[in-house]
Amino acid sequence: MARRTDGSAMQDASARAFSLRRRLLIWMAVPLLVFVLFDAWLGYRNALQTTQSAYDRLLVTAAHALGDMIRLERGELQVTLPHSALELYSTDVRTDLREQPGRSPLLYRVNFLNGDFLAGDAALPAYTGLPPLNDVYASRLQFYDRDMEGGEPARFVALWQPVESSEGMRYVVVQVGEYVSYRYAIGRTLLWNTLARQCALLLLLLVAMWVVATAALRPLRVLARSVEQRSHDDLRPIATADTPEEVGPLLSAFNGLLARVDGSRQRQQRFVADASHQLRTPLAVLQLHAESGLKGDVPAREALASIADTTGRTSRVVHQLLMWNRAQSDQADLVQMVETVELQSLMRDVAVELSPLLARRQLDFSLEGPEKPAETQAMWHGERWMVEEILKNLLTNAIQHAPERSALGMRLKESGEGWELEVWDGGAGLAQAVADRLFEPFITGGGGKGAGLGLAICRDLALALGGTLSVRNRTGTGQTGVSAVLRLPKTPHES
Repeated sequence: MARRTDGSAMQDASARAFSLRRRLLIWMAVPLLVFVLFDAWLGYRNALQTTQSAYDRLLVTAAHALGDMIRLERGELQVTLPHSALELYSTDVRTDLREQPGRSPLLYRVNFLNGDFLAGDAALPAYTGLPPLNDVYASRLQFYDRDMEGGEPARFVALWQPVESSEGMRYVVVQVGEYVSYRYAIGRTLLWNTLARQCALLLLLLVAMWVVATAALRPLRVLARSVEQRSHDDLRPIATADTPEEVGPLLSAFNGLLARVDGSRQRQQRFVADASHQLRTPLAVLQLHAESGLKGDVPAREALASIADTTGRTSRVVHQLLMWNRAQSDQADLVQMVETVELQSLMRDVAVELSPLLARRQLDFSLEGPEKPAETQAMWHGERWMVEEILKNLLTNAIQHAPERSALGMRLKESGEGWELEVWDGGAGLAQAVADRLFEPFITGGGGKGAGLGLAICRDLALALGGTLSVRNRTGTGQTGVSAVLRLPKTPHES
């Protein structure tokens, strides 16, 4: 697969940053847009209510002005309508409205109580309802709505105006109205003006948020560039000094991942170096034995026996190298197959597996366990394979270093902090020079046939289990040899 170029990687990083920025804008713009629309709707309602109230008062003012113009002349009631009465409804005042040509914005009619026409628009139906008692205005007023010709709605006020005539005091009805479309036109004008201002404000806020989001995400782009410019083997932690606080947990987790990857890489490099070092000699010996057999320098059976012995040693070295590499892995990577283990049964299984070695050296083997009833056996919760590998290594070492026909054994006992699994032998013990470096890799005791990794593996496995491993000479009366003790901590399962 072709390696991606730095440019394409940077484009991908920019696309991800743009996606995050776009999400932030959407999350902020949608509530703002909903608020703008809701606020515009409320403003439109309030504008209509205010317009209705204001123009109702204008209708009342016009009705009173018309009522004041009623005069008794030559024995008859006359109405003289001055232009000042219609100034509030002139098209010069309503420059923001699109009036219909030839149509007066004001509708009015004056008639007697019986409906007889006195002045105004004779085509306008007369209002013949009873005058209500009105506490709002001093005069008697009545507002009502009516559909005009063509179904267009109009708003009217009826004023019962007292006048003196030749027949005495009489009442006339002054009707003044206007088309409702004028009021809605004003409301729509206010609505569009409000929407225009709020949309402009919304756009300004979005631009400001875009700039802020871009500035806030700039450290991420700088971080992406710094990571992209690193070489493939640069696993140093990323500096967190100049990064936003919100990115801190992500960087901490990423640095932890880098540390684990770096540790794994170093272990692999050490494993390759150690394996090449430890396998070079056995492979050379194998080649030498094979060539000697082919040339006839030694009998074929003797050459095959030497090859088999060298192959066995090489196999043990490879096994130890693999187990050491696995033991050096992080504890979090190891604890994957946690199970309940009966420790005494596990020790017995290990002894049975190595019984051919015990029999070959005619060793007197013993297995001691805690004196407990069956229902309270030595149960432990953890990685079985790790404990098993430790016991195999310790018992194999004890078999190799114990004199033939000597005593050797395993002992299990409970301590205050957990369990102690001991493997002991009756050999000569450890020299001080060997004891001081016993857990170092590739250090073998006298007569060792392995790679010197057994105890190093056991120590790393014990640490991974949260336990400890100690190896010391036996110091009891009449005792000789070495005692290796694996201490495992108590777990909640055992409490």
